[in-house]
Amino acid sequence: MAASKNPGALVRLAGRGGFLLGLLFLAIEFFDELDYGVRGAALPWLRDDLGLGYAQLGLLLGLPHILGSLVEWVLMLLGDTPLRKRLIVGGGFAITLALGLIATAGAFPPLLVAWLISFPASGAFVSLSQATLMDLNPGREAQMMARWTFLGSLGNLVGPLLLAGGFALGWGWRWAFWMLAGLALILALAAWRSRIPLPAHPAVEAARSDPGVRRVGAELLRGLGQALRSPRLLLMILLLQLADLMMDVLSSYLPLFYADVMRLQPAQVALLLSITTLAGLASDALVIPLLEKFDGSRVVRLSALVVGVLYIAFLLAPWAAAQIALVLLLKLLTLGWYSVLQGEAYAAAPGRSGTVMALNSLGGLIGGIFPWVIGVAAEQIGLRPAMWLLLLGPLSILLLLRPTRQ
Repeated sequence: MAASKNPGALVRLAGRGGFLLGLLFLAIEFFDELDYGVRGAALPWLRDDLGLGYAQLGLLLGLPHILGSLVEWVLMLLGDTPLRKRLIVGGGFAITLALGLIATAGAFPPLLVAWLISFPASGAFVSLSQATLMDLNPGREAQMMARWTFLGSLGNLVGPLLLAGGFALGWGWRWAFWMLAGLALILALAAWRSRIPLPAHPAVEAARSDPGVRRVGAELLRGLGQALRSPRLLLMILLLQLADLMMDVLSSYLPLFYADVMRLQPAQVALLLSITTLAGLASDALVIPLLEKFDGSRVVRLSALVVGVLYIAFLLAPWAAAQIALVLLLKLLTLGWYSVLQGEAYAAAPGRSGTVMALNSLGGLIGGIFPWVIGVAAEQIGLRPAMWLLLLGPLSILLLLRPTRQ
């Protein structure tokens, strides 16, 4: 497909069909973060309804991440073959099933099963949608990731607001997961009806000339071997997992911090999460023009320095008002971490976006340990002391990330 000549275009695709396909991918990311926002905000009351402890919550947040990573890397590799569309659509249907299970869960085991289904399903549905969008925008991966992240943050903002509205109406938390299941089904059906382009990977050509599994597998493994020999790519994968401590892992534990440490009420927690997410949304909007003018790695390094100092102040602050203000600043100033690091990963392996996501999934084996470790530590020493471990995120960026342009 021909690329748009407008560097600020939302999606560099030709024609109305390409534009709609780009919107579909961005809608899938909006849904994914809407789901994430609802799950995070619902966690304290889901815990109370099902009688869960911190260790179980840590297992719920960590084990699906680890086990999902063991499955996702295979799905991501297969995403570099003609199976990409089937994987995207199948992932959407699987997420629909998982959300229905959460809505009906009455105990910890079925809840854990639903979470376990969600992670590899999200890898197929969301990650391969992202990979396709990046394939269609070569040379502008970081800028497109900034737009992707902005739409995700918007979904993350709306999620807690929807949940707060449900609590205000006396609906509880289960209705939100039924709503998410319906939305996932609609998007999966839209992907099934769409013409999703094939990746520009040698495995695709191998499948056309010789549909045998052996040759296609050989091409995939050859591409994986080349990726594993790229120091820049491996560094980005590692930094993505460590940086996530100050992004998704912090966001996962903030509702519990608000409820258990600051002793806020359910409606207050949901509202505060929405305000916090709004600060993150402003950050994602701000980083889009910044990445058009400045080297992304320099922006992220400066941000990590400021965020590290602010996070220490947050953990030491004795007043609720100061803690809230510092959280808002943290979210506002975590500028472009995911967008830049993920964009750099794609740029390090052009034409192999599925392989990049496969390595990202394997990297999740590291990232998935952190929520569980924090949950176990919180069980023993309290939540606030355990959250000092998250400081490893900005420290790793300061120590390991180097500018891409001198």
